Amino acid sequence: MRYAFQTKDRLQEFIQMEIITTAEATTLLSCSRQYLDELVNKGKLIPVKSVNRVRLYWKDDILALNKK
Repeated sequence: MRYAFQTKDRLQEFIQMEIITTAEATTLLSCSRQYLDELVNKGKLIPVKSVNRVRLYWKDDILALNKK
């Protein structure tokens, strides 16, 4: 996918709506951080970005896992 944003505000709005943190993901999935890490290690979930212990995820990927 390719995205183009006309303004910084539009980009920030997109990020706030579509990207979530590990804490938000664990809340949506009602699971522990350890389980989320396990999903990542098994390749069932791929973070958008990882820096140290901070991971960001696509909200749609988390919602799709929640439906399974």
